[in-house]
Amino acid sequence: MLLKHFPKLKVILYVIITMMMITCKTKSNVSDRKCPSYVSKSIKNIAIDKFKYITNTDTLSFNEVKFYCVNNTALYTKKVMFDKFGKWSKEIYPNNEMHPILLWENLKLFEKDSTTFTIATLGDESFKTIYASFMVFDSIGNDFLSDINYKEKLIPYFEDLIKKSNPKRPDFYDIYWKAVELENRK
Repeated sequence: MLLKHFPKLKVILYVIITMMMITCKTKSNVSDRKCPSYVSKSIKNIAIDKFKYITNTDTLSFNEVKFYCVNNTALYTKKVMFDKFGKWSKEIYPNNEMHPILLWENLKLFEKDSTTFTIATLGDESFKTIYASFMVFDSIGNDFLSDINYKEKLIPYFEDLIKKSNPKRPDFYDIYWKAVELENRK
């Protein structure tokens, strides 16, 4: 064996392997981290994941930008959109979920861009994490977050909306909970 003839190599390999074991950590998934118990407008992390929606014949996949631990509510992207643009255009209840995806249609977001956007807001609260998220489409349903130019504009746009919002403004919650209660009674 090679190590018998080169005792220094054996020591070096032992040191390297030991160092690797000490310094290597398993990367924890963002969704496995709990949010702090205090309410904060700071964003713990931003991630882009695939949102998959299964229809009768197809599985649709869209880019979803998730803001983790914002004000400890999954509703926060819905709230900031309401605060900026008013009441949403549509509610979508996928798979009979209690909380809808809210859509705002035909919005112009950027001053020097005549493009109109459809914004979908959603989120999730569980024992593992809390995130508020959004997806962005054109008028025929193409995913704007798959376009690098728009992705680089849209993520900072929503991050800025979150940071500048007033979490104590209750208007959204009053209207939202009335809509959800009405739908869940059906």
